Formats: sequence, C-alpha cells, structure tokens
Amino acid sequence: MVELIWEPSGVVRKLSGRVSQDELDRSAKQLQASERLDALRYIIHDFSAATEVLVTQDDVEFMAVRASVALLRNDRVKIAFVGTHPAITALITAFNNKGISPLRCHHFGTLVDARRFAAA
Repeated sequence: MVELIWEPSGVVRKLSGRVSQDELDRSAKQLQASERLDALRYIIHDFSAATEVLVTQDDVEFMAVRASVALLRNDRVKIAFVGTHPAITALITAFNNKGISPLRCHHFGTLVDARRFAAA
C-alpha cells in the first residue's frame, strides 16, 4: 500500500506491506499532478514499513526520470528516503544519476532524521 500524507510544507509518501509497481505509479502520478507540487519544501518517501517492493530496474529508471521532470520547476524541495529496503538504493541512484533534475535524494535510517533534514 502507498499513502500520500499531505502536510503544510510537504508530503510523506508512506509505503507499507507489499507494494506493487502499479501502486507506486498511481501515487507518483497523484503527487506529480498536484497543484501543490511547485510549493512543496520536502518529499519524504518512507519505506520503513514496506516488506516487499515489486519493481524492475526499468521501472526504477522510468520513475526517476519522470520525477526529475516533474520537479524541474521546484528547486527548493528536499527529497528524503527512509528505510532499509534495497529498492531505496536503486531509486536514489537512478534519480541522482539518470534524472535531469539538479535536486538530489538523500537516505536516512529514520523518519525523525528525514524530518530534521527537511526542516533544515
């Protein structure tokens, strides 16, 4: 399951249990189509409750490019990933190395640490 939790300055994308590519895609489209995207100060992708993330490397690379294009107009947003799931490394690497956005994703072990980064 993927849930978007909108907050005054940002959004937390919370993944839990078994997450399919379709669920990730649906939530990404919802986030990237939102009129709030250009005003966000942070996006936290919380994988801490995800037990399985069913994505291929091609899926990861497509998501990274699509996200980097969607964020071209907002160079102030901070992007954080939380958790230990192996998909995190693939997503961060793809976004930071294959995307066209000057933004960079950061990895944290806890949601508290990610929130500190977002607030700084």
